[in-house]
Amino acid sequence: MTEIQEKPDTSDRTTETRLAVAVHVEAELLRLGLQAMLPKLTVVESAAQFTHPAALEGALAEARFDVLILSSSHSAPAPVGRLRHAHPGLRTLVLLDPADAESDSALARLPADGYLLREELTAAALDRALRQLAADEMPMPLRLGRQLLSHAGESAHLLPARTVRLTAREQEVLAHLVAGLSNKQIARQLRISEHGVKRLVSSVLLKLGAANRTAAVVTAIKLGLID
Repeated sequence: MTEIQEKPDTSDRTTETRLAVAVHVEAELLRLGLQAMLPKLTVVESAAQFTHPAALEGALAEARFDVLILSSSHSAPAPVGRLRHAHPGLRTLVLLDPADAESDSALARLPADGYLLREELTAAALDRALRQLAADEMPMPLRLGRQLLSHAGESAHLLPARTVRLTAREQEVLAHLVAGLSNKQIARQLRISEHGVKRLVSSVLLKLGAANRTAAVVTAIKLGLID
């Protein structure tokens, strides 16, 4: 494990969520880039790098991290799905290699909470993605989102019929997920608590068999629940 220098806490915690970040990537240049960028981001409270899956899983069991940054090439030794199941409060951000970004099968095995393209990785993009994760939003490059939605629409007619029954409230939440709203924004629109929104979002994901918000939207399109 390589410790990244912790940035002194000069922010007001009451106005900004600050995150403990774990990093597990394979490429040395990518590791060095993240090591340089993360301490400079005000949204980051602390960060640590892990080069071995066993060390990562041990640290996750002993310490509380808010976000785990992975590269798509590391999905096999440290399966994203298993880590998310073992640590339900952990947000995962996957840095996609160009080939994986073009592959539906690669994305299917990477059920993350957010995605960034490696070739578009900058301090500003990383800061924005981390803030979105802190706000219960899903960071995703526009072209990647369009690709997923386009493929979902093309394959919709190939799916067997399946009945998913959403309540009227869940249908409203689904519509807001399609619009890309955060839990806080949905709560404001529906005039209910954020806790209530989280419960409804979880119910929608469960009924759709989706691992995250984007997967829920894609599945809803395939099933004809939304246009």
